[in-house]
Amino acid sequence: MKKIIFYDLETTGRSAHWDQIIQIAAICTDEDFNILDKINLTGKLNSFSLPDPEALLVNRIPIEKIYKSNLSNYELVSEVHNKFNEWSPAIFIGYNSILFDEEVLRNAFFKNLYDPYLTVKNKNIRVDLLDITRIANFFYPDKIKSLLNKKGTSILKLESIAHTNGIKNFTAHDAMGDTFASLELAKLIKSQIPELWEKSINQSNKNELEQVISSQPFCYLESFFGKAELFCLSFVDFHPTYRWALCFNLLEDPTRVLDMDQSDLYSFLENSPKKIRKLKLNKSPILLNINIRKDLEDYNNISDQVLMERHNFITTNKDFKNKILSCYSDVINNESQIDIYAEETIYTKFISNSDNLLMKNFQKYAWSDRYQIINKFKDERLKYFAQLLFFEEKPELLEKKDLYKIKNHLKERLLSTNKEKWLTINECYKKIDDLRAKYDNNNKENLLILDEINKYIENLEKKHNV
Repeated sequence: MKKIIFYDLETTGRSAHWDQIIQIAAICTDEDFNILDKINLTGKLNSFSLPDPEALLVNRIPIEKIYKSNLSNYELVSEVHNKFNEWSPAIFIGYNSILFDEEVLRNAFFKNLYDPYLTVKNKNIRVDLLDITRIANFFYPDKIKSLLNKKGTSILKLESIAHTNGIKNFTAHDAMGDTFASLELAKLIKSQIPELWEKSINQSNKNELEQVISSQPFCYLESFFGKAELFCLSFVDFHPTYRWALCFNLLEDPTRVLDMDQSDLYSFLENSPKKIRKLKLNKSPILLNINIRKDLEDYNNISDQVLMERHNFITTNKDFKNKILSCYSDVINNESQIDIYAEETIYTKFISNSDNLLMKNFQKYAWSDRYQIINKFKDERLKYFAQLLFFEEKPELLEKKDLYKIKNHLKERLLSTNKEKWLTINECYKKIDDLRAKYDNNNKENLLILDEINKYIENLEKKHNV
């Protein structure tokens, strides 16, 4: 029986590469949601990490609490990694976690010299509760209710969906509060729509998903600016570069592709409404049975016979498949690789087996012995991250030239007056001023929070100007 781990993060901002975790909560349960263990940790800000004032206004964590915490960022990440390992194998569940929390967590592990892929290795899987909730609300709105915005679209923010369904005794935008709300929402979905719950948590393995899409047509629910739309799809092949699953919309006639030249074909496939949907199977998408479309009137205008004829054409016609793949192969990737920093490279290159072993040894040894490992890393990124860890945890063990080099590097980064990928001191002051103007005297509590953040930034600026 696999455990289930519900978790949530509060961070200094919205960037998985540049922001850090300041609070993490997790509740470990059995498959019947009986609580087995839990953690709730608040960590200290790294000396080179600036909190986005808007983020702190949302999570309401006092700046003093996070710069005076006795738990460093490295210690927080280490405790989380060790606890998640202890609870494994498990199903890791968060709310909007695949796109955000998972990415922040992976980058935190990466920069602190831990295996970043813990949640998908050693029989672990990950599931996004937002995806399950979206499907539940779309097909069973009487069971999982939601409020509607002015455009008539369902409001699926965790606080709103929880309150609307009677889950109220929690603090929103607090890691433990949101984790508790996620657990209670999961209980509700499992009790109200047990078949959806079981399907959602039992098909997350990438290899299993490949088998599903290769053998039959299926439905997939996507969200565009908060509006959910159902697609009936048939798998064509994998993208020649990115390995996304290219899937054709069966509400369109695929035979039209054979009569198009390459210039017209890409426009046909990619212009709205797109005929090709790109599924990232490593992101745990929830695939639905093709027959679920019959629950919706708009999807019954095409007969089962026509739909299967289109599916069979897609899966058997080699000319069709070759034209699709050739179309995507011809598209030139113009994204520049200039100024890619180590913090942004988690997916650009896998860590070698030898460096993986060194990372494990790094975590086992005392700090005095860890220093000898730094220069053994073949991967320059790991050397850089290791030096940053020493700078934060044990600066006295760094050689003077390395200490000086890191100090200058961080000073240049934080005091930059350019528009950077990370939050600079200059930009932070600007955000504080803009927020002060926004709230004026209408919200004294927010103004007090902003004053405290401003004092912290001023002290940090003085420290880096020494």
